[in-house]
Amino acid sequence: MKYIRTTISILLISMIVGFSLTAKGQAEKSSQSTHVEFWHSNSGLLGDAMNHLVREFNDTIGKENNIVVEAVYQGMAADVATKLRASLQSGRASTLPDLAQLDATGVMDVRDSSFMVSVEKLIDQDPSYSLAELQPGTVLSMTYKGEMIGMPFNASTILLYYNKDAFREAGLDPNKPPKTLDDLASYAQKLVKYSADGKKVEQYGYMGVPTSYELVSWIGQQNHLSYLTDFNNGHDGNPTHVLFDSEGTLANFLNKWRAVYNSGGLSNSTSDVRQQFIVQKTAMFSTSTSSLSTILDSVDGRFEVGVGYFPMVDEHATGGVNIGGGALFVFDNNNDPGKKATWEFLKYLVSPEVQLYWHQQTGYFPVANRTYELEEFTQHIEKNPLFKVAIDQLHDSNPEVQSVWWPNGYQVYYEIQNSIIEMLEKNKPTSEVVTYLSETINRFMDEYNRMNK
Repeated sequence: MKYIRTTISILLISMIVGFSLTAKGQAEKSSQSTHVEFWHSNSGLLGDAMNHLVREFNDTIGKENNIVVEAVYQGMAADVATKLRASLQSGRASTLPDLAQLDATGVMDVRDSSFMVSVEKLIDQDPSYSLAELQPGTVLSMTYKGEMIGMPFNASTILLYYNKDAFREAGLDPNKPPKTLDDLASYAQKLVKYSADGKKVEQYGYMGVPTSYELVSWIGQQNHLSYLTDFNNGHDGNPTHVLFDSEGTLANFLNKWRAVYNSGGLSNSTSDVRQQFIVQKTAMFSTSTSSLSTILDSVDGRFEVGVGYFPMVDEHATGGVNIGGGALFVFDNNNDPGKKATWEFLKYLVSPEVQLYWHQQTGYFPVANRTYELEEFTQHIEKNPLFKVAIDQLHDSNPEVQSVWWPNGYQVYYEIQNSIIEMLEKNKPTSEVVTYLSETINRFMDEYNRMNK
């Protein structure tokens, strides 16, 4: 009996020790997991898609490699840039995320920072991956002084969205959207609808006011290839002055845009234009490919949505648009040595299958070349031809038409917008607007360069 009690005691002690060692091992394994903090600006359908991707990574690749990604929604793209700028200026690495999603206006804040880790350097350290796996235009879109500093991810181009039912009602071919700004003026005039007493506009032909977002393409497609500033729109160094004044590209655009306004079918609305299109207060507007899924979901079949190439300035323009959207930037924050875990998550996000899912859910075009070779992608495009328009436009565009990287990006955005509104509503001379914008933007660049020698 004594022997039995002794045996039982030994077994119990062994079980307790075993459980303790197992628990300790699990705790150590958990503590050894690398946590990757990811700041992003995706909300709505985009936010749902991003949360799905993060969960999928954590449950698969992350679980296998002891990596846990924590996605932190920081608000709009401008909010991400603002919070990131504050962390960079504080000089405290620990306040930085491992990864952040930025649009073109936020690149100036990080591209020369000692805290930024070039994505191309991470690629060079991984024999299993190559820049050749990425769509060439997206590589150029994130290239600074010959090096790709950010990973293209939510890549987009600007598109023309239009109401096919409104086109039919106005006697316009619903399969032939306007090709030039002259066409846009003509279409807008035919599409505008007034109330019975003729005093109120019930539907505009086109709604929106151009900003730097649109001008990158409308300037870029002139004279075969043009830029807003020197240094290739800031991709080869800090820009010092604008080029649109001396080359006449801005004046040419403004004169064409004035004609669109004079058609009577243009509304100078600057907010909630997408919603105005959805409720049929405008028959046309322009925005990113990333809005396609949201627009189709919101319209819900109430009218037929059409998508076309972004109209050219005139018949002499070569056409084409820049790649917009955003990219992912890596930071040295004293976490994740060598950014190995962060790199695993980046590779996952730009893998062919994940890029297909992201494209289907959002409208952003795939940045991975091999996505276009997937049978599922071919089937998706056949069933959803509107998603193909942005891709065709991308392939028909000059990849050297680049987004602009200049200081005070958001301020310049609104300076351009407000100047165009004043030109149209106060009938200001084109030359006066060109002079004001060139002097204002040149001052911003001069002040920035003097402070950041």
